[in-house]
Amino acid sequence: MSDSTPKRRLLHRALKWLIVTIGCVVLLVATLWTVGAIYFDGPAGRGLGNWILVGLWLGLLLAMLIRFRGARRKSLAWLACILLVVIPWSFIRPSNDRQWKPEWAVTGRIEITGDTCTFHGFRNFDHNRDGTFTERWESRTVNLSNLRGVDVFLDAFGGDTLAHPVLSFDFGIDGYVALSIETRREIDESFSALGGLYKMFELQYLFGDERDFIRVRTNIHHDPVYLYRSTLTAEQSMELLMRCIDSANGLFEQPRFYNVITHNCTTSYRAQRPDTNRAPFDIRLLLNGRVDELMLERGALVSDGLSYTELRAAALINNAADQAHDDPDFPARIRDNRTGFGPPSDS
Repeated sequence: MSDSTPKRRLLHRALKWLIVTIGCVVLLVATLWTVGAIYFDGPAGRGLGNWILVGLWLGLLLAMLIRFRGARRKSLAWLACILLVVIPWSFIRPSNDRQWKPEWAVTGRIEITGDTCTFHGFRNFDHNRDGTFTERWESRTVNLSNLRGVDVFLDAFGGDTLAHPVLSFDFGIDGYVALSIETRREIDESFSALGGLYKMFELQYLFGDERDFIRVRTNIHHDPVYLYRSTLTAEQSMELLMRCIDSANGLFEQPRFYNVITHNCTTSYRAQRPDTNRAPFDIRLLLNGRVDELMLERGALVSDGLSYTELRAAALINNAADQAHDDPDFPARIRDNRTGFGPPSDS
């Protein structure tokens, strides 16, 4: 009995220390997040203006911590300073009406009438090798009954860590309709992974031409780009297309923010499915430089018996894309004799 009291005291102190430590970690993380919210979403513009606001907020926080005594009062003061930012931040709303860069200037909309599907705001830019381009926004019409399957491009701009997938719906004689889920950027914005944690970007579903989406990545940015044939049947491809169309039309009616975790270029596809019908989460959906490996493991890619390393080497299209830069039959040229696509076409 005499030993039990010291043990209880020791346990009590350890538990108290643990609670205080967790509380401090939570407040520290919240503070770092709040600094990011001020910088990326503050009213003074990213750069010096918002950095000044960050400095003023940190000064207020420090003054409050000095002013109040005791852990409880300091914690409440800390929380009050965070809420001073979080409450107005929560009222920031997405919009389709901003000064967009040309590549994201048009909000797409899709109309379906019977078997006919028309993509309004279909991007078909003509890219020159020097990085300049001719801006073209069109309406592209296809027959849904011609949908045969889905191909997958992976732009590995960040090596094995980060990549950008582009889906291409194969409509046979109607050609290919590519889909790229992207951050919609204003004229003064460039991509930021940290900014994607906040409300820096709107989310955009871009339907467009392969020659636009792929050539800018292979021949202008010189990113390694891989092309795979998916194992989706025509019926499964149609289900995927309808979910993507619903999402795109939803953004036309009600814009939403891009989020680097929940609604990025990869997780947005997963988010389209009901919670009960989603594949298990895998870290490669976030650090998606090897999302093609995940897809192969789940049987989503045609491999013809090749290992992942062999398939990825065979899927690299940069040389073919460079040679076919001005070829009007660009989609056929980058698929010629590639795994999953068969021998070269006759055209």
